[in-house]
Amino acid sequence: MRLVLHRKYRASVTLGRLFLGKQQLCFTREPPRACFGTVYQSIQEELSEAPSRLGPCLHGPISCLEEGVYELEPIHSEEKGWEIGIGDKGKICGYAGEEKLESCSIYPVTCYRADGTPLFTKLAFLKLMGRLEREWERGEVVELQVISEGIPYLLESCLEQSFY
Repeated sequence: MRLVLHRKYRASVTLGRLFLGKQQLCFTREPPRACFGTVYQSIQEELSEAPSRLGPCLHGPISCLEEGVYELEPIHSEEKGWEIGIGDKGKICGYAGEEKLESCSIYPVTCYRADGTPLFTKLAFLKLMGRLEREWERGEVVELQVISEGIPYLLESCLEQSFY
């Protein structure tokens, strides 16, 4: 079984839609792409100096997962409970809303408020986990294919090859 993540890059966050075939399972939220780092850090500094109605920035110098195909597998820890491992690169997990977005992590979202606040993130994760659990119980391999639209505006750093 293959899930497909279609996403769009923004300076402060990467937004996406997760599909199984033609059916959308949920929206997704990820940290911004690394090439937005220098621009994003200056925006973050400006926000911390002058209070804004958008509130403090929740991201650090982190990046979203690279495009490609990854095998998914369930992971359990005492601290965080169930998560979905994305190869050895990252994870899909529930988002508590007040945490910083972790590098190479994908957070399922059911919907957004008009101001962009994600809603029902734990519900979206539980539904996704329930759907994938059936496939794993049958012994099926579950893959994630990440596809991205072009970057809305290119910075020189975006054109350079990244080797992390």
